[in-house]
Amino acid sequence: MKYLIITSILLLANITSIYAQKSSDLYMAKEIQRAIKNNTRNYKGTPGKNYFINKTDYNIKVNFNPETREIIGSEIITYKNNSSDSLELLYFNVYMDLFKKGNSRDWSLGSIDITDGIKINSVKINNKEIAIEDNTVRTNSAMLIIRPTHKLLPKSVNTIKIEWNFTYQGTITVRGGQYGDKNFLLSYWYPKIAVYDDIVGWNKRGYTGVQEFYNDFGNYDVEITVPSEYSIWSTAILQNTNEIYTQKYIDRINISKKSDKIIRIIKAEDRENNNILKKISKNRVWKFKSENTPDIAFGISKTFLWDATSVISGNKRIWINTAYKENSTDFKNVAEISKNAIKFFTNEIPGIPYPYPQFTAFNGGGGMEFPGMVNDGDNSNYNGTLYLTAHEMGHSYFPFYTGLNEQKYAWMDEGLISFFPQLFVEKFTKDSNYVFFKRNIQSYNHLSNTLIDLPLMVASDNLSAQAYRFNAYTRSSTAFYELYKYIGKQKFAKALQLFAKLWNGKHPTPYDFFFTFNKAVDEDLAWFWKPWFFEMGSADLSLGKLENIAGKTSIIIENKSGFPVEINLTVKYSDNKEKHYNYKSNVWKNTNSFKINLENKNIKSVILDSETTPDSNPNNNILKFK
Repeated sequence: MKYLIITSILLLANITSIYAQKSSDLYMAKEIQRAIKNNTRNYKGTPGKNYFINKTDYNIKVNFNPETREIIGSEIITYKNNSSDSLELLYFNVYMDLFKKGNSRDWSLGSIDITDGIKINSVKINNKEIAIEDNTVRTNSAMLIIRPTHKLLPKSVNTIKIEWNFTYQGTITVRGGQYGDKNFLLSYWYPKIAVYDDIVGWNKRGYTGVQEFYNDFGNYDVEITVPSEYSIWSTAILQNTNEIYTQKYIDRINISKKSDKIIRIIKAEDRENNNILKKISKNRVWKFKSENTPDIAFGISKTFLWDATSVISGNKRIWINTAYKENSTDFKNVAEISKNAIKFFTNEIPGIPYPYPQFTAFNGGGGMEFPGMVNDGDNSNYNGTLYLTAHEMGHSYFPFYTGLNEQKYAWMDEGLISFFPQLFVEKFTKDSNYVFFKRNIQSYNHLSNTLIDLPLMVASDNLSAQAYRFNAYTRSSTAFYELYKYIGKQKFAKALQLFAKLWNGKHPTPYDFFFTFNKAVDEDLAWFWKPWFFEMGSADLSLGKLENIAGKTSIIIENKSGFPVEINLTVKYSDNKEKHYNYKSNVWKNTNSFKINLENKNIKSVILDSETTPDSNPNNNILKFK
């Protein structure tokens, strides 16, 4: 009797996980439930009537010395507290303290770049001096915490002035740094006020290296001073071009902003002639502005070459720039690739005009995204260049255009941007053997159902580095790949467009994403969201029995885990003919077994695809007969 009861409980649990549910019944943490109760969110995927987002504008003056890598800066922040809460403390991200002695990090950085961290020299809030010696201003785990003399009241506009300095890393490159003797990508270089949102209030997680970022939107007005021989490219728009460049290069810049052709603004011979920048004695001030963006970064070099062009996106012409070292293996192609990528993203997937007035690819190292700018290393093959360029550019939509929380839900941007830019590669590859998404499937099949394979809704900042990477990039992009095959290109693009329209300049959660997709495709996809995003397990289809009853042949396909995936079946016959069967993932809505009727012929083998279909155990995917 005890065995019967246990068996019944397990059977009920299995039925519950297989059968479709409503998305409103998906597991929700208390913080999400509270937001819905407070009407800042809802079950429609739209911002609630009480939704708010605080706004942060920056006016910054900074001096960067490439020889010592010292950054000395002052910033005036206009902070609009649009919440209904009084703020007793202010929290800032000081990402540069990743390198501070004694701070925790997700991996060792050695000792050469370890510093004393940021030094706060003065703070004023609403024109009142804040004492920095008595723990009123302190840093902790890459966070700067300040106690104002008075609370920041609801719906108030506040002015915060900070002066600081620190030494930028020179050997270890983490999403930025020094590349060679004369080239720098300055990223995460200023105290940046943390996000105060309707979910948890202040987001206080200090930066430790693996997890990425979560930023409010604002306007930037920045003056950066560097030695006169250095050139700068930025996420923001240069305001004083005519003060900096000689007329020959001003003319090239102006032509490139209106041209579909690639204009070589700085060539190797231009560097040799050394007449690019107007002559001044020592230092030069570069002035930049941007509107409604979540961050600002700079590429700085005295040796890089520069190509530029432009492309129509929606009703705007986007200026495209590539700054690269002379011996780069692939960057001579990146301007053209960038132009094609913007066209693809504008007209196909996501089908949204490029959100920034310019795009710049800086040839530093690795691959890292900023609003309207990327830091990319070289690739040894053309497919790699296509993908890296499109992937990092795609982040201009997700997370930047939509304000995603990468610290908690890295899959929301990395999963999407590991998936749909591959459609761009498929279109523009020169490799006739390229198979869309095949490499991702190989990675998923290898690592799924191992100890690092955890549900996507486990917060990213709770994951190890290895689990983070699988979760953020592999499992998530595989889920989007399966969803794309089910709903099709048009509906997938439509859903992304609606999501971006509703949440541009705001902070959506995964639930806002799920509900918006449901609305766009006119179907509750809880049967898909629940296993792929909330449950332990993996995609695992298996061949069951081959039956021949009353002269009719059929095969049973078993879904071992309940994860919905497409069925791709090939049957080979003794006459060397083949027949292929394809069924979309929704066949698994209400069952874990599926019968396919086959031709009543002499069968040699039956094969379930595992090259373009995710499957954690391909060993049970082949039946052979004599």
